[in-house]
Amino acid sequence: MNALSGDTYLFAEIDGKYGVFTLKELYEQHNQGHKIRVPALLNERGEKTWIEVEDIISFGKQPLKRITLATTRLYIEVSEDAIIPAFSHHLFEGTKKQLNLKFKLANELKVAQNPKHNDSFLLTTRIPLNILEGNQSDFELGFALGFFLAEGNFYYRKRKNTKRSLVNLNRYAKQKGMTLQEYLNYTTDIQQVRLSVGQSDFERGYVDIVQKHFKFSKPLKVSENGYQLCSTDLNYIRLIKNNTEGHTSYDKHVKNEVYNRSWKFLEGILDGFLSGDGAFVKKWDGFQVEITTNYRLYNDLIFLAKLLGYDIHLHNGRFAKSPSSNNYYYHLCLNIFKNWHRLSALGLVKEHIKSIEDAGLNEAYNLVLKQLYPETDKRAKFNHLYFTSFGFLVSDGLKTLELLTTPLALPFLQK
Repeated sequence: MNALSGDTYLFAEIDGKYGVFTLKELYEQHNQGHKIRVPALLNERGEKTWIEVEDIISFGKQPLKRITLATTRLYIEVSEDAIIPAFSHHLFEGTKKQLNLKFKLANELKVAQNPKHNDSFLLTTRIPLNILEGNQSDFELGFALGFFLAEGNFYYRKRKNTKRSLVNLNRYAKQKGMTLQEYLNYTTDIQQVRLSVGQSDFERGYVDIVQKHFKFSKPLKVSENGYQLCSTDLNYIRLIKNNTEGHTSYDKHVKNEVYNRSWKFLEGILDGFLSGDGAFVKKWDGFQVEITTNYRLYNDLIFLAKLLGYDIHLHNGRFAKSPSSNNYYYHLCLNIFKNWHRLSALGLVKEHIKSIEDAGLNEAYNLVLKQLYPETDKRAKFNHLYFTSFGFLVSDGLKTLELLTTPLALPFLQK
């Protein structure tokens, strides 16, 4: 058995549309007859492609191991006999033109007290999507969306429509060629978007970017350095509604629609969020982010960073006191670096294992990828390698240890 937890997130293309899905969700989509592709490693030069999924196997609940990495604290949960593309201390061949690829079973991975002596995983520095590059306008719209995720909330209509108001709304609907219900859905139940900003947001030009495409009322001062920006602009409301879900800081997150727009739009979303909720630390050359216990949004930041080629490091959460209520709240923490400061080549980076622990019982699944190369081809090992959303390179190979040590495999396995 070679399996991952059903909670493992993957970038996938379903019927031509990109998105982030759990392995369990992909299993359900596959059973409904949808065409699924996942990002995979194509060859020893580090080139990536998208490979069709031929099958997804469910193993039911299985005991799994959690493998946590030393630098980024990213983790993955696998069966103990899963095939892992593990590495010796030499990640790449001397010329750095070819991967030094080796395999191990999960229960054979070396874990010592000093992580530098442990086996390593391979992470991709970027997940490829076949989308438009986009332009400055796309970036600015994405920025306005990301800034809302960090600093915004909705104010909903409190009154129900009366017979008189419905008559007026029906008239407006006809002017747009819509039914009344279509127009009500079009206008939404949101009356207003409110953004919390500070004086520095004006000085750094963040407010100018948000106001460039959408109408806002005059800033309302709510504290010594704090302001509230309010917008009833339907275009801004619809941008948010079409690309996000959730109503509060505890459940706001992006929809999969965002991954099908453009690179500039994705870059704008993350930059907008970091401008609102990120603190740039010059000595680290990176952003320190703390958010409330919204794990969906937390994962969104990781996935966006992975798509854009940024480096992410997870940290233990911490309790922080609210200045308004004096209550303590638990914050999720991570760092995002736009530049890689570790050895990378061919779009990949080595990451030592920190620990391997029992993860308990969980639903376990295995992807079966469409074969790229004949089994007699020396590149056949790439038939089985794909990336998870956290950037892990993993295998779908249903092999035993004996099969891993056949003459065909030996050239790729010997130390």
